[in-house]
Amino acid sequence: MVSHICSRRLGDVMVLGGLGICTAAIIIMLASSAHAQTATPGQKEILREQVNPQTEDALKPWLGGDWQIGAFGQISSNPYRGADSTDLDALPVLAYDAERLRIGIDGIDAKVWMNDFASVSVIGGLRMEPFDPGDSSYLNGLEKRDMAYEAGIGGSLRVWHGELQASYQTDLNNAHGGHEVDVAYYLPTEYEKFSFNVGGGVTWQSEDLVDYNVGVRRNEVRSDRGFYSPDATFIPHLDFSVTYPVTESFAVVGTTDVKFLLDEYADSPIIDEDYVLSAGLVLVYTF
Repeated sequence: MVSHICSRRLGDVMVLGGLGICTAAIIIMLASSAHAQTATPGQKEILREQVNPQTEDALKPWLGGDWQIGAFGQISSNPYRGADSTDLDALPVLAYDAERLRIGIDGIDAKVWMNDFASVSVIGGLRMEPFDPGDSSYLNGLEKRDMAYEAGIGGSLRVWHGELQASYQTDLNNAHGGHEVDVAYYLPTEYEKFSFNVGGGVTWQSEDLVDYNVGVRRNEVRSDRGFYSPDATFIPHLDFSVTYPVTESFAVVGTTDVKFLLDEYADSPIIDEDYVLSAGLVLVYTF
């Protein structure tokens, strides 16, 4: 009972913290706009260059981007009981990447406001089904989860030498009816031609989303698989990526991350592991 209350309170803190970062970015936006309203014409021009230092063409940050094509491969551990220990996925890469707009197979990110220090985005994407009941005899009989269409808001603030990021997303098609908040910090660095990005953070998931991933509903109970209704929980994660530009247009990107599954996940009867480890390779051509 105490842990349940603590989880809910910490979840509230995560939601407030994530929205706080987004709010801070919005406050900076409003402050910049208010300052611009009271500035002289010469000061307005300077402010315009500071707040949106891109181009005289207002559409270029949205429509003046590049296209990217390529391939993405990933191997990851599978925590579900009885399933293969690893999953191997391969996907094509097709994306449009502009200064304020990115649209790709991995989702959409539209920066509705940005300056040199912060940004506010409208984000969206797909959440694939967490498991296939046909993956193992133990999972057989579980209801197939629907793919979720999600949308929300994201924000970023430059802090020290890195970037503090926060996002909030919710389910649009009632596949799980839950919410997710992520707060993370990333530190970029370079060595010769290599670009590294190291960071990590904490994801909070509401109980509906956790149930979608690892819950066992009453109509799914059988003699060796009991009813399980989890609470909201946290998922700490560590992330690393390295980019190597082979040419001006072609790059190779390596990624790895680990997610730590706390009790609400690890105690589920359909989960065998308390972590998920992933490694991926991206080949991308930009034109």
